[in-house]
Amino acid sequence: MLANWKQLLNTDCVVVGIGEHTLFPIFRVGQSTLMSICDRKYINHEIRHCEHIDIMIRDPEQRFVSGVNEYCRQNKIDVDVAWKLIDAGKLYDRHFTPQYLWLMHLYRFYKGPVTLRPLTHISRITDLHLNKSESKREVPLCDRFIKVDQCLTKHFNETEQLVNLIERYKNVLS
Repeated sequence: MLANWKQLLNTDCVVVGIGEHTLFPIFRVGQSTLMSICDRKYINHEIRHCEHIDIMIRDPEQRFVSGVNEYCRQNKIDVDVAWKLIDAGKLYDRHFTPQYLWLMHLYRFYKGPVTLRPLTHISRITDLHLNKSESKREVPLCDRFIKVDQCLTKHFNETEQLVNLIERYKNVLS
């Protein structure tokens, strides 16, 4: 499964500073909002200079449904058609990429301490909410897309070295 995602995550890695907060924005987890209000950006190798990074993790089931719907809206494809392609392993997109893979993307440039936060943490940073989806069609969940992220939610508000999180859950995607 990892080979299918490498192409999608072969982009610049960006960490943002907002006031006293340093955050790693993930698609469908407040990324548009955080990018629009940030004071500074750390890109790729600049990220290693960060002392600590907060990472918001969205409920994996909600994110999967929201991501599939957003992908379908942007690409003008029926949700049922897209879900069949996803289930068959023929469709991969950043909008519903497991959040764990975004952590792997960050790990390319940063090995230090991170704190995983629930998405509700964004209200401590801003009242702004961009790109909120209006309506969503329910879709069946794909366990291989949400299982590893469900593991991550067990670590909310804990600070840990990113390398430890990567190592602990690397086999969940297999």
